[in-house]
Amino acid sequence: MSDRPATLPLGRTGTARPAARHGRAARRIAAPLLIAAALATVSACGGPGAAHPSSSPSRAQGTGAPPVRLPVPDGFDTSRGWSTKASPETPDVQAGASGFPLVAIAPRSNLVVQAAEDGSRVQAYDLATGKVAWTFTPTTLSDARTGVFVTTAGGREQVLLARQGKTSGDGLNQSAPTTTVDIIPAGSPAKATAAHHLDLPVPADQALSFATTDSGFLVGTADHGTYSQATVVDPATGTKRSVTAKDMTVPGCGGSTCTLSATPAFATSAGVVSTFQQTTGCDQWGNGKGQPCTTGFKVGDAWTSTTTAPSGMHTGIPLAVTGKYLIAAWHASDAQTDQPALSADSKTTFTVQELATGKTIASVSCTSADQLTLQPGSAQSSTRTSANGRYLVSGQTAFDLNSRTGRCYTSSANSKGIDFTAVGDDGTAYGLIHTGDSTDASSLYGRLPIAPDGTDSTEQGARVDLASGSAKALSEAAEVPIYLAASDGVFRTGDVLAVYPRR
Repeated sequence: MSDRPATLPLGRTGTARPAARHGRAARRIAAPLLIAAALATVSACGGPGAAHPSSSPSRAQGTGAPPVRLPVPDGFDTSRGWSTKASPETPDVQAGASGFPLVAIAPRSNLVVQAAEDGSRVQAYDLATGKVAWTFTPTTLSDARTGVFVTTAGGREQVLLARQGKTSGDGLNQSAPTTTVDIIPAGSPAKATAAHHLDLPVPADQALSFATTDSGFLVGTADHGTYSQATVVDPATGTKRSVTAKDMTVPGCGGSTCTLSATPAFATSAGVVSTFQQTTGCDQWGNGKGQPCTTGFKVGDAWTSTTTAPSGMHTGIPLAVTGKYLIAAWHASDAQTDQPALSADSKTTFTVQELATGKTIASVSCTSADQLTLQPGSAQSSTRTSANGRYLVSGQTAFDLNSRTGRCYTSSANSKGIDFTAVGDDGTAYGLIHTGDSTDASSLYGRLPIAPDGTDSTEQGARVDLASGSAKALSEAAEVPIYLAASDGVFRTGDVLAVYPRR
């Protein structure tokens, strides 16, 4: 049974959702923070709930023009704010990776950053007014898959424009595949230039994926959330280095010490987080015979999961990083033939730990009627902290860091789970009611839903009061915010990105 407090059931059971309405997102939420938005304005039209953008916008709307009025929950003033046209983002080939988002938030700089779908331009807008803060024009790539990210390095926010495409070629030189990363300071002047431009190695027969946190950037070929070989980029200096799987000594392994291969999963300000799994000299079938096998992770050179694991927990999976915190999931033991999963059979403990030291700040134990695979980095897209730093949501869990308590919003026999998308300073959080299907993506814990290109998403939203623990389904028409600043909410549908002030 879920540890969720008694609430009204979320969503409907046994019935099909109606046909998707105009304006629903091809991908509701982007992996690192938000999803795709093009660099254009939308004219306001109609009354409340209308979402019909102009066909020829030229710039984001500032305070001088009314925004498109999307159907949103109570508490946001849709008559004020600003809006811009959006376009579909390209999903990543590897479930759980960061994908190719076209919009990111720079919270310290109070900016919304947008990249053109073809990677030909990046613009940063003042989050409150929609006015253009700066524009960056990179070198041309053809057939580009584009992602834009914001990381913090050395106390400063950096915008990373990552593109996979082809050089243009000419009469003498042939077009060639390439991956480029441009690093642009968030505090750039009106005509921005890249502080660093990087060309990264491209495997001839493999697709690359991005693993991005708010303090690290890694690119390589992913396999279930890990990278046997990858390139880590330092956003502060523009330096790049290769990281690979390598042997490490693991303390507390099977009751003693063992040597295991550690494989990179994602990068952070405390170093690369690498995962390991013991498969010999232990009970690899999980039948209770012999010492439990150890599955865990190491954070740079700072700490190892076995030294900070909850008592009796031999399996640890790093799920996400936000700011100075790492979120992990823990099991007593797991058979080594299957990926660890959140299920109804046994409780999974979720912890918020200091990224630098591994010290546990808060924890909560949950079960789930839906079986969801726990994979390194899988909850990165659904992990947020409130602007004041008090509340943290990740996947289907929520924490009050002041009281060091947590709550589960996983599914039970009576209610559905909630995948979080945003949390505010007052403890009001929003999310999408989890709808599972037979795909790997929908069964991945913390993965925000992606609908196929060209279709509209049908996930229903929910609002949660983290102080009381109560949860309530929103109307089917309502869009959930995908980011909450102290005074504004950011919303995104299939063709509109809008920012509304909170009432």
